[in-house]
Amino acid sequence: MGAELTLTDCTPADHAEICALQEGLWAGGPAGNQAYLEWKYHANPYLDERYTVLARSAPADGSQLLGMVGVFGSSWERNGRRFTLPCLTDTIITSEHRNSPLFHEMVDEVLARLRRDGIPWLLDFGDQGTVPAMLFRGWRQVGVWGQSVLTRPADAWHRKPWDEVPATRGARSGALLTPSRTPDLDAMTEVVRDVPADGRLRVARDRAYFHWRAAHPLATYYYLVARSETGRAEGYLVGHRSGVDTDQGPTPTTVVECEARTPEIHADLIRLAHEALPGTRVLMWTRDLTEAAAAVLADMGAAFIEPTGRPTQDRPLPSLLIRDTGARPVSAALADVDGLDAWDFRGVSGRGWR
Repeated sequence: MGAELTLTDCTPADHAEICALQEGLWAGGPAGNQAYLEWKYHANPYLDERYTVLARSAPADGSQLLGMVGVFGSSWERNGRRFTLPCLTDTIITSEHRNSPLFHEMVDEVLARLRRDGIPWLLDFGDQGTVPAMLFRGWRQVGVWGQSVLTRPADAWHRKPWDEVPATRGARSGALLTPSRTPDLDAMTEVVRDVPADGRLRVARDRAYFHWRAAHPLATYYYLVARSETGRAEGYLVGHRSGVDTDQGPTPTTVVECEARTPEIHADLIRLAHEALPGTRVLMWTRDLTEAAAAVLADMGAAFIEPTGRPTQDRPLPSLLIRDTGARPVSAALADVDGLDAWDFRGVSGRGWR
């Protein structure tokens, strides 16, 4: 790093400058950006902002904020064990430094701190456009995976507010599907608790996780819960839109997760969501879809986009990059994380964390 720049910790005294710099990324205004900063790093149940790094100009140049790489915590589970894994996020650099090594210098500082503390991996559910440069710097691309995209006319979805969409019986399952703007934490944790483990790493979805995600101040969430005749929770779905865009705006609506006890309930939840969620485009990751759910999407006219192996064409698709920090020893449960088959992404979405 050039002598004219310094890398520093993130402290509350930096927040006003961070919020101003990040307006181009978060677009929440001073109050919204501050709330997002507090939510992402202080309210996160797994990690504070100790690994977030700021870049500043030299004191003689006013110690101006030039860039930031954020690191927040995510919790994963495998075979009964839990692991906190840090994720790279909220990266932004002032325009005059965007073609400089500054981003990589900040990330190298993050890696050094993680290595010092014995944390073996750094994750990035990031921008495909940065992949070539990151691979050159030692990152590994675990995989790119497919998604479905349902494109609709601007007036095609239900015009009522989401919590006024009537409860509906699923055509396949008969379960009662009820929309809500607030998460039913009991129902969601009950369903997840009964999802069979299959040996892959998966997000540890408990009450703390669901509560934290739902508090995202720059996001709008839409919930569906499926119940049987006895009232038992049989499944749920979570949709997401940018909270700083209108329903008719350009950002997509994303189904960030859907869990159900049967394929029929899974398919019913996905059909109602794609019929009633706002937005002109509805996206969903398809890697772990049931055949019944995939058939519903195909019947509704969704396009299925699969990886081509060409970075320029695959850029819109979800992807995971990981970086070995050099910390040793590495738990045997994390030794194979550079392979896509080691991961279950049903409970994770980059949009749900942004």
